[in-house]
Amino acid sequence: MNRQLSWILAILFILGALLIWRPFDSPEGESDDAQFREVPPDFIAEGLRTRVYNAEGELIHRINATKMTHYSPIGLTELMAPQYQVRMAQNQSEWQVVAEQGSFYDDKTLVLERDIIITHMTNSDYLERVETSYLTIDTLAETMVTDEPVTIYGRNFLVRGNGMIADLNAETLELNEHVQTTYTRTQQP
Repeated sequence: MNRQLSWILAILFILGALLIWRPFDSPEGESDDAQFREVPPDFIAEGLRTRVYNAEGELIHRINATKMTHYSPIGLTELMAPQYQVRMAQNQSEWQVVAEQGSFYDDKTLVLERDIIITHMTNSDYLERVETSYLTIDTLAETMVTDEPVTIYGRNFLVRGNGMIADLNAETLELNEHVQTTYTRTQQP
């Protein structure tokens, strides 16, 4: 009886150790989407330029990048040094957004990272450019959103804030949190 009890305890100990150790689980730090990191790209292109037109044949937006890597199984295109330009038909304004890197998801959401500069390309008496470090652009709704610090440059002013929502159709830009505004006066001759 003593021998049987010893064997049962030994088996229970081994089962307990296996449950704690879990040798059959994936290695620590690997998530369930690890398989997507191993998906080979459909194509890699350098110097690729993409143009999208509306039903009337008018150019809506362009995306240029020094390098694009496309993964169709997950609906992702990785971009190096992306440049996004959008032209608003109703108000004839044009915007350009540049960044160090970005990702384009399902041909509708553009996520940009690091050293982002948004420039109003049409002659504006008010807003000239906006700088931030992270930006999400919905290319269908033509909106830009960030929760990161934002610096807005205009003619004779500079505004700092945290986070923004910009609607390119309505030509509105709203800060989530205002930090500081600096006005400068132009010299009269």
